[in-house]
Amino acid sequence: MKTLSQILTDVNAVLDLEAAEPTSDELTLRKNYANQAVWDASERMQLDEFKSEYLVCISSNVTVPLPANFRELQEDPRLLISSVWESWPEVEVQEKFDKTTSERYSYILGNPAGGYYLILNSPESNCTLSIIYQRYPSGMATLTDTCELSDPTFVTRKVESYILYARGDDKFQIAESRAENLLINIAGKKMRTTGGQSQDTPMKFSHPLA
Repeated sequence: MKTLSQILTDVNAVLDLEAAEPTSDELTLRKNYANQAVWDASERMQLDEFKSEYLVCISSNVTVPLPANFRELQEDPRLLISSVWESWPEVEVQEKFDKTTSERYSYILGNPAGGYYLILNSPESNCTLSIIYQRYPSGMATLTDTCELSDPTFVTRKVESYILYARGDDKFQIAESRAENLLINIAGKKMRTTGGQSQDTPMKFSHPLA
């Protein structure tokens, strides 16, 4: 694993031919680029690095506040009923009008600023709720913070792409292609199940500075 300092040193070695941390405004800019790269990866696909579980005991709760770092559900919420995990499938909020009052379903409301909420229809009382979700990246606030991605070289290549694009250097396309291949490799590791099988997960493609 690499710290933010090591990532920025690697970037400097490629772009400025000096194996040292950038300084002053350039350091601030590149720190921002590095964090933007991690966020870009988390937005493009669901990664194991950002998978979390939220366990909460509910009595008769219909609306459940979600953790502050919640981004999106990774799996349908489940309630532990008589020692069996039962699914409450996620639907779009408008789909509830096509459901009966007794059907099991759930939906998410809210936003990052005000917080997210899980609404359960007809939940069981006094049981455990499990929510497997994708969280937001924690971010690298200091140079000693460690990159959360399993392959931090993606961040190195992505920062190079950002900088070259900002400079108007056509070589940003090469850096972007290298970053893309690394991200595909990270996704490939995630797609491998414990049995060695693969799962197809669509990726969202974006502009290097999107």
